Amino acid sequence: MLKAALIFLATGTGGLNLYPGFVHPGAQIEATIDKGLILEIIVRCGRDGRGRPSPGIMSYSKVERLYCSSKNRCFNAPEAAYRDTCG
Repeated sequence: MLKAALIFLATGTGGLNLYPGFVHPGAQIEATIDKGLILEIIVRCGRDGRGRPSPGIMSYSKVERLYCSSKNRCFNAPEAAYRDTCG
């Protein structure tokens, strides 16, 4: 599901896209920011001790077709980058 959503986003138009989490509480993507060759992805990693969403940031290189975690590790699969970012 995460990969399908990211493929759709990578082929879309530029700009900022917000995805309100209250509409679908299980959503993993909070927002995307298209910066040309790089797509920044704000993901929901879970909830903190107070029940608030805990965000993480990943990126997708449209040229190299790699998903990178916030720890500067890149992967072919978005799920691996998500686990590395949120783990």
